[in-house]
Amino acid sequence: MKRKLQFKALPVVASILALSLVSACGSSGSSKETAKESGAPSTAAASKDLVNVKLWTPMNSNAKAVLKSMNELPMVKEWEKKTNVKVDFLHSSGNTTQDDIQQYGVMIASNNLPDAMLWNWNNVQGGLSKMFKDGTIIKLNDLIEKNAPNLKKVLDANPQIAKQIKADNGDIYVMPHLRAGQNGQYKSFSGMMIRQDWLDELGLKSPETIDEWETVLKAFKEKKGVIPFTLKKDYPISNADFAGAFGVTGMGPTATSDSFYLDNGKVKFGPAQPEFKEYLKTMQKWYKEGLIDQDFASNDVKTMDAKITSGKAGAFYGFIGGGIGTFMPALTKTDPKAQLAAVQYPVLKKGDEPKFIKAAWEFDNVGTVITSANKHAVETIKALDYLYSDEGALLKNFGIEGQTYTKVDGQPKYTDLILKNPDNLPISQAMAKYFIANYSFSGLDDDRYNEQYYQLQAQKDAAKVYAKYSPNAFKVMLPPVALTTDEAKESAKILNDVSTLLTEQITKYIMGAASAADFDKAIEQMNKMNIQRAVDIYQEATDRYNKR
Repeated sequence: MKRKLQFKALPVVASILALSLVSACGSSGSSKETAKESGAPSTAAASKDLVNVKLWTPMNSNAKAVLKSMNELPMVKEWEKKTNVKVDFLHSSGNTTQDDIQQYGVMIASNNLPDAMLWNWNNVQGGLSKMFKDGTIIKLNDLIEKNAPNLKKVLDANPQIAKQIKADNGDIYVMPHLRAGQNGQYKSFSGMMIRQDWLDELGLKSPETIDEWETVLKAFKEKKGVIPFTLKKDYPISNADFAGAFGVTGMGPTATSDSFYLDNGKVKFGPAQPEFKEYLKTMQKWYKEGLIDQDFASNDVKTMDAKITSGKAGAFYGFIGGGIGTFMPALTKTDPKAQLAAVQYPVLKKGDEPKFIKAAWEFDNVGTVITSANKHAVETIKALDYLYSDEGALLKNFGIEGQTYTKVDGQPKYTDLILKNPDNLPISQAMAKYFIANYSFSGLDDDRYNEQYYQLQAQKDAAKVYAKYSPNAFKVMLPPVALTTDEAKESAKILNDVSTLLTEQITKYIMGAASAADFDKAIEQMNKMNIQRAVDIYQEATDRYNKR
């Protein structure tokens, strides 16, 4: 699950770089009332003049590696031809999400708005409802009803998606990124991975239970002399999937909504449960026995990756595309027999089905909002709606026919420009150079993209392994709830305080520097920080979501 960050209001006085970005956005000069009342095509559309729309969005890392701007994408230029709308992309100049948050804050504080913005709106405290109340964005219900037949068709056919993108009061503020295109079966993209060749060599089966994991990790340590399980500091062990075997959520770098879960409809905070302490006892034991990377608290991504690609690690948490797809080629360069494989999410009892699986809702809270400065809201909606049509989704996910894909037996197949790029670009970057498939953007995803993106058999197998029980995840995951402005502010303060406390205590406990009694005191302190109030807030938000 993705980590959710909180936005805090920033003063207008910020980096000169950020200010130069927002000054480039310009202002349409239209009143908020005029934009909100947009209902009929503008004179520009009627005369078929090209409509210019400024769209601000942070740039995906794969795209950054091969493009200066998404304006360069052949797919975007073709999109312009199809819709008569020229999207002028404006990008954050930051290298991290925190940089993007800062630059977004400057842009909003200056009230020098672009026409549209696309982002993961979990990054903004209070979310889309607050942005509407603040007058930053407009409501889209009527615009979608009148001008977005393709999205409307998707929403009418999939009530659960309509529920996800609406606010508690029924408002729609976003043209969403949806995992609901062709097939729409991929909901889980990550999990535990292991050296299958070492399992085979040692006569071991892929572990399913915590006890079987312990047996495998001991064998890796004693018979292979490697780090049995490695991970990095910004994805700590308390959120690396073992916690789910004990029936609770773990905690990532910070406590967020991902740290809560549902138990028969009742919201609970994972680290506060007795089962979480049992899980920590096991992790402490494993650490003491050298089954967990002794440097887990300090490993950065480069350090962890180096341990895996050099053959020094037996298992880890990773993504199908960026994990197996990246590590397998590196491993086989020096060890042709090296083989990675996905491992099913662990359980305590043999035969039980895992529930706490990293899975994604159809709407991942990424999408395009229309700002109150937009003079061409109708045309903008129509252009975005194209990406929910069969033709538009094909363009978004596969690019231009004859260039980046051809039809084989009626199915789109990537050309060697993507699969065997002449400039030796990895598939992820080759895709990002020509179209928008392997990161979130308004429109429909297409699983036929995933089926080709996963080139290695180990990747194809991993997708099936993680998908097997992914429906169980939606029984325990919080739905995509919306907090009110006051709820978001209150819960953020609580969770920030709890995160500071627990991150330190969890690490100390696993490393043996803190006792069970010490952790009990931390739980008592967490209760004094009013964690129950945060639980209540998410319960109320979940109840509202269920009534949508």
